[in-house]
Amino acid sequence: MNQEQLTTLLRTLLQFGGGIAVGRGWIDADTATTLTGALVTLIVTVWGLYVRRNAGLVAAAAEVPTVTAILADPTTARAIPSPKVRPPA
Repeated sequence: MNQEQLTTLLRTLLQFGGGIAVGRGWIDADTATTLTGALVTLIVTVWGLYVRRNAGLVAAAAEVPTVTAILADPTTARAIPSPKVRPPA
């Protein structure tokens, strides 16, 4: 599943939960819409920061079939479970 699919699933689940909350009278429709938008934005931002950390970028690059080797600092190389990622000799 890619990030766009996860964002769509998250938005749908939050809208479903908001619909239940509106139906039970806990919040009004405008509040549900505002909360859904805010939560999706916040969660997607945090997720984006997490996957774009150095180790995440190196791991993503290691998954590209045409990449044969990645030299990384020893700490990052140990953190990535790929034979393509290794520390400099």
